Amino acid sequence: MTDLGIDHDARLPYYEQLKQLIVREIARDSLEPGHLMPSEAEMCARYEVSRTVVRQAVGELVNEGVLQRRRGKGTFVAKPKLSEQFMESTVGFFEDMTSHGHSVLSSVLSVDRVEVVGRARELIGASPGTHCIEIVRLRAVNDEVVAFTKSYIVRDDETMLEQLRGTDLSTASLYRILADQFGLRIDTGHRSIEAVAASGMLSKLLEVGSGEPLLYIESVARNSAGEVIECFLAWHRADRMRIEMNVVRDSRHSAGASLNHG
Repeated sequence: MTDLGIDHDARLPYYEQLKQLIVREIARDSLEPGHLMPSEAEMCARYEVSRTVVRQAVGELVNEGVLQRRRGKGTFVAKPKLSEQFMESTVGFFEDMTSHGHSVLSSVLSVDRVEVVGRARELIGASPGTHCIEIVRLRAVNDEVVAFTKSYIVRDDETMLEQLRGTDLSTASLYRILADQFGLRIDTGHRSIEAVAASGMLSKLLEVGSGEPLLYIESVARNSAGEVIECFLAWHRADRMRIEMNVVRDSRHSAGASLNHG
């Protein structure tokens, strides 16, 4: 492979050379995020390779998140994903994103008193007929919609409901509001994540195709006494977000290893 094209005498497979050429052009800003990639025919002619080579190279770059396919539009250079680190701490999405220099704007779709049902009731551990405050938001980072969230404040309090309705939740941290205005501090919690497919309403709200992958996150937040204060269900665009976590050695495993090996 050379800077100009495919080296047909090299041992490196053509598709690997083509992948490296595309990545190099992106790194040099020759191909910027959002740039429409040339057609298969154009790439075949430019790099003097077959359609099979182009398809394999482009397909692998799509799987690696370097390129992005949009149905009916073509293949584009993907934007760098936003890194989320709030899975390993009690900070919320807003604080996590803004601490990394991103702007966050939430479209508040509703703030209502609702009966807790389904998965939210299971997470909270509430009895049938329990009511709480539900806040539904569409979250945008740097002017791009990336997440849809349903938050449940475990309080059946009309005064709190009216105060939350009168609070600007579009550019503020819900956890900070709960702590500062209502004395509800989050000290511990549990979060889980899994992959799901977008469909119906989620596809439209998050502006992704039906069947596209989403990161589904569940969270339960507690105070220092172990009382559940809030839980949320969130769907994040997998093409725009990635989850990062720091890990440390488990002392229990370390102790076991020492015993086993003398």
